[in-house]
Amino acid sequence: MNLRVVCDRAMPQCTWNLTEGLLPAVAVVTFSPMLESLLNRYTRGFQRYAPTPLSIAVLLTLVAGALAMRGATPLEVMGAWVNGMWSAGLIRFGFQAMFMLVLGHVLALAPPVRRGLDKAVIWVVSNPRWAAAKTALLAMALGWLNWGLGLVGGAILVRGVMDMMRQQGRQGEVNFGVIGAAGYASMLVWHGGLSGSAPLKVAEAGHLQELAGGADWVAALPEAIGLRETVFSSWSLALTAAIALAAVAVFAWLGRTVEAATDETAKAEPAQAVQESAPTTPADQLDQRRGLSLLAGTLCFAGAIWWAQQGPPVSQLRFITPDWINLLLLGLALMAHPSMRAFLNALDEAISGASGILVQFPIYFGIMGMVTGTELGTWLADGLVGATSRAWLPVALFTSSGVLNVFVPSGGGQWAVQGPLVLESCQALELDLPRGIMAMAYGDQLTNMLQPFWALPLLGITGLKARDILPYTLLLMLVAGAVMLAGMLMWGAG
Repeated sequence: MNLRVVCDRAMPQCTWNLTEGLLPAVAVVTFSPMLESLLNRYTRGFQRYAPTPLSIAVLLTLVAGALAMRGATPLEVMGAWVNGMWSAGLIRFGFQAMFMLVLGHVLALAPPVRRGLDKAVIWVVSNPRWAAAKTALLAMALGWLNWGLGLVGGAILVRGVMDMMRQQGRQGEVNFGVIGAAGYASMLVWHGGLSGSAPLKVAEAGHLQELAGGADWVAALPEAIGLRETVFSSWSLALTAAIALAAVAVFAWLGRTVEAATDETAKAEPAQAVQESAPTTPADQLDQRRGLSLLAGTLCFAGAIWWAQQGPPVSQLRFITPDWINLLLLGLALMAHPSMRAFLNALDEAISGASGILVQFPIYFGIMGMVTGTELGTWLADGLVGATSRAWLPVALFTSSGVLNVFVPSGGGQWAVQGPLVLESCQALELDLPRGIMAMAYGDQLTNMLQPFWALPLLGITGLKARDILPYTLLLMLVAGAVMLAGMLMWGAG
């Protein structure tokens, strides 16, 4: 007997049809319109009341400052905030991120990249119901390889999908907010991938001893922990695969369930290429001919190849840093544009997308300064880890890392804050150190779906607003969080 469940889309209830047959029982369920209506109402309410990323950054600053004063004076908190805002190392990191965003956008505007992107976009939009799921899959693949590539590549893909749907007059078939959230899914898997800050740092010889300082258990630490023990371990790869499958399933459902946007974002016109005038002077000829941009790009590309061959073996992928990515992107962007003038025209369009980051980076650096310059970071993490057991330690490290990431949205900065506690707790409770490190890494990447900081590049490239994507990234965070928690429990029991 076959059991077939049919949900009437006109009514919020299901009917049960029983038919005779030789096949086993099959249940076919169509989501109730009541659930679709609830999700769409939630999305509209979120978009109406959610503040801008700049306002969120200011509110987080106030919260972090109030919490930091539990163990420091107001003047000490103020000093930590100012020192964090203008920290030379963090300002350098901010420039790296802005440069990566701008160069990625410039590269996306290059004619050959646009042609290749159009082919990928055609595959994505061939079935609007699956467009978000396909976007998420491609973005996560790039993000696992490298966080910068995933961040910029996902944004470029989303922009291409939006432009093609607009050009074809098909805005009503997809929700751009869902597509944007799918492009941001790269940041859900990055710290468990090849560019994860924590696994890369612990692979450096002597880093663990340096992080532990003068602790009496420092002699028990290994010289280094390679990627084969962390990122490429079977248990970490299995969890990453489960997260990716869950994310694709979420966006497959959202692509069918969420109504298409009809606001000004969906009606905006795609960017048009700038037409160059005919060269009239020797200077114009130099700027508008192919030779100089090709030469400059080739030099940058050759420099990136040389850089990759310095230091550890290339197979370890340790050469992939923000500086290396930026050098490679600069070379590719120069070679991909037909002239220096075309490159500069694309730069004029792309640089506006970095305006939000320019202001918000120092604000978040100030928050990081309060976390690292006071006892706030240790208090936040220790409060969740201090009273746990070995079986629950991965869960505690995962949870504390997710909470801390809201205040320190930098994987490297968070490892500097939380790393010593990870080492100490794993040693005290005899948990396998690679599992403790990766528990922290997975917690850090999960709350990227809540923290809008790293969404700024995508928002700048696509023209979307934070409130357009956050309803769906929050839903993704809940589903992926459940998958990750199950993995943490298994790690603790193993």
